[in-house]
Amino acid sequence: MDSLNYQKIFRGLLAIGILIIILLPHLVFELLTELFHLLFEWLYELGDILFEWVEITLDTVIEMIFETDLHDTQIIVFYILMSILGFGIYRLCLLIPGVYRRIHNKLLAFYLYHKTGLTVYWHGLSLLNKIKLIAMVLSISYLYIFFSF
Repeated sequence: MDSLNYQKIFRGLLAIGILIIILLPHLVFELLTELFHLLFEWLYELGDILFEWVEITLDTVIEMIFETDLHDTQIIVFYILMSILGFGIYRLCLLIPGVYRRIHNKLLAFYLYHKTGLTVYWHGLSLLNKIKLIAMVLSISYLYIFFSF
């Protein structure tokens, strides 16, 4: 098949997807909620398995190196894990302000760019076209609210 057929298939699937999102927003929201829940469960289980693996490995290494009993080994492993966690939180706290500043600047630039574009578009419309645009937005909003509940 040539690329024109692929473009037609892609555009058709995109149109169907947009139509489903418009006509059945509650089902789309429920599907996305379930997918995120499933992803969260998988990540939680993976984190739990990785933590247990690290803990058992540290237990074994500490017992073999220092020849300690179970209670002493657990205390040493606990403090090692808390030190690693504390260092991770410290590095995260150092990273957060820069990331926040970067995201804030990008969102502000995005907002100002689109606000300027909409303002220029609005000022370029005639009075009749402004009325038409407002009527279309209100009609679509009304129909969306009417058919979605």
